[in-house]
Amino acid sequence: MWVTLLTGALALVCAGCTGGPRNQIITPKPARGPIGEIHLFGIPVALDLDGRPGTDGIGVRLYASPSDRARGMPIKEGRLEILMFEGAVEAAALGTATPLRTWTFEAGQLAQFQSETSLGTGYQLALRWEENRPKGKAVTVVARYRSPAGAVLLSTANSITVESK
Repeated sequence: MWVTLLTGALALVCAGCTGGPRNQIITPKPARGPIGEIHLFGIPVALDLDGRPGTDGIGVRLYASPSDRARGMPIKEGRLEILMFEGAVEAAALGTATPLRTWTFEAGQLAQFQSETSLGTGYQLALRWEENRPKGKAVTVVARYRSPAGAVLLSTANSITVESK
């Protein structure tokens, strides 16, 4: 019996042995190159940003990345726009639909919203809709990045549930 237990324990110890380096830390490569993708993550419900009863805005987290890496990088040039549409808007209609509200940020304005996460450099934004209060039960939110060269990138659309105030 002891021989069986000892043999089993030895097998477990040897299974963890390899010829390569142990406890190697793999550091992700930094994002390089121009922005090729925009990723928008919306908080699924509207927020109360003014402390008074009822909702009055939305919260989003945004990452920009090059096309060849899935790691957020700083936006150092260009313009970022967050567009909010009334109701559910199909992806195909986003190019022609009129936004209920648009928030615009030049690259230099984004530094105050920048933070590092496990996904890389990102931007956390709390956006008040002011007088552009949605009338329905949901809004569609999308991010649009305009590079200095004129390239336009859209994120996938997010639906956010809205509660009337």
